[in-house]
Amino acid sequence: MGALLLARWLMLRSEREKFRLEQVKKEAEHKHELDDMKLRFFTNISHEFRTPLTLIISPLERIIANTKDDVQKQKLILVRRNAIRLLNLVNQLLDFRKSDVSQHQLKSGVRDLIPFFNSICQSFMDLTERKNLKLSFTSAESSLKMSFDEDKMEKITMNLLSNAFKFTNEGGEVNIEVRRIEPNDKGEESVEIRVSDTGVGIGDEDKKHIFERFYQTQHEDRADLSGSGIGLHMVKEFVTLHGGTIRVEDNPSGTGSVFIITLPLKDGEAQSALGIVAPETINFSFATSVDIKNDLDGEDAYITEETSVVSEDSPLILLVDDNEDFRTFMKECLSPIYRLEEAVDGVDAWHKIPELQPDIIISDVMMPNMDGCQLCTIIKNDVRTSHIPVILLTARTAEEQKIEGLETGADDYITKPFNLNILLLRIKKLIETQKQRQSDFNKQIDPQPSQITITSLDEKLIEQAIDYVEKNIDRSDLSVEELSRELGMSRVHLYKKLTSITGRSPLEFIRVLRLKRAAQMLRESQLNVSEIAYSVGFNNPKYFSKYFKEEFGMLPSDYKNSKQE
Repeated sequence: MGALLLARWLMLRSEREKFRLEQVKKEAEHKHELDDMKLRFFTNISHEFRTPLTLIISPLERIIANTKDDVQKQKLILVRRNAIRLLNLVNQLLDFRKSDVSQHQLKSGVRDLIPFFNSICQSFMDLTERKNLKLSFTSAESSLKMSFDEDKMEKITMNLLSNAFKFTNEGGEVNIEVRRIEPNDKGEESVEIRVSDTGVGIGDEDKKHIFERFYQTQHEDRADLSGSGIGLHMVKEFVTLHGGTIRVEDNPSGTGSVFIITLPLKDGEAQSALGIVAPETINFSFATSVDIKNDLDGEDAYITEETSVVSEDSPLILLVDDNEDFRTFMKECLSPIYRLEEAVDGVDAWHKIPELQPDIIISDVMMPNMDGCQLCTIIKNDVRTSHIPVILLTARTAEEQKIEGLETGADDYITKPFNLNILLLRIKKLIETQKQRQSDFNKQIDPQPSQITITSLDEKLIEQAIDYVEKNIDRSDLSVEELSRELGMSRVHLYKKLTSITGRSPLEFIRVLRLKRAAQMLRESQLNVSEIAYSVGFNNPKYFSKYFKEEFGMLPSDYKNSKQE
């Protein structure tokens, strides 16, 4: 009985232990799910921040460019600077979320490290003036080419410099030093990057935890120096991705700290071939005496030209976005130059696009009912609309998401917040490309229309149209209605489609093919002008001569004589 009782007790204890472990496992899973939900929530909120930030930063840049009062201009620049700071915090949160789900990947390329750091230091010139600090960059190499991910290296450097400026009092110094380390026992070379400051420094206890996520150093006398605890954790993640190490030490000068990054100089022989030159000390100093030119000066020359008069011939832009404030702002910016129509989402846009036939579509990606990528896919796969350029605007910044947007057939992909001048320039270039495409088409159909080489869905339509006209080129009764029926489109849609692609109406399209064929026959056959006119579908040689002169600048008889000579 004692043995039975003992066995029963052991079984019960084992079951209780299993139950406890199961509960612990469920609690851990539940906690992980809650953490994941929180991160997803903050990530989604961060994405949503981008549209309001666009509506803060872009109008501010326009106002700053048009403000003559220096006092007001400085206040506006202050607002813009803090809006950009908020944007950087949002980007940092998104980077942190990526790190949490192990989505970070290196996109390395061979670049020169010296001008890279020089350009980053230049971006801090404004801050050196405001805080009365001295920023210097020193290097024993005038050129040091190595393989690294430019985006992640920029975030590493910007984080370290931002912290150095934050914790350094007025009149202090911040320095970046780059030096090449001699090969170790294994023959491996490396690069050492030191970011030092003369600030408040970091305690020995804090040094042990400073790269841990959410860890914040405490400064009792400076409550304003607290951070988010994310930046340095991300720095370590990015350095580790590059196969390097990072540590922090006290500044030998007596005050402040030094962050030391060691990165492998991969493919040493290849680096030498790429042109690492003999050591030569370079010292760039960015002090308060530097004459700083605001980066907005002259930037908005294009958008401030509001003397443009919008006419019926001005390009038509369809703006698709579910945010009414954003549409209002874009209308204000674009209406002096272009005609505008609006749609609140992809479904609304698709109802309007076939009839409107806009010159360009600018669409947000994240929208209800039908998002921008789905809309772009439909546009590019419909023969009536496949020629229309599409620009996608989005708060989603990941490279994979950009690739996804471009794979749908989008002509451009711009992330929010964006520089309005860049958007205007992209629109202008796309319209110029469309016009050049029309011009190239007209050049291509000389002398033999059937030999035109074109691609994509809308160009296949042109091939069908050319083929049908050529087969019926001797028929004077060939009409636009017949051609539109053959191509499976209404006369209105065919008119808009051909005008957009070729710059010619369907009637002109048929006529120019007749004239090009006639020009070929005048050069190569022994037929007279009247015979050729009838053979290409003109029932009146007089009208044939008139249109031929309009197209080629001379009468058919003169053209024939000149070519024969």
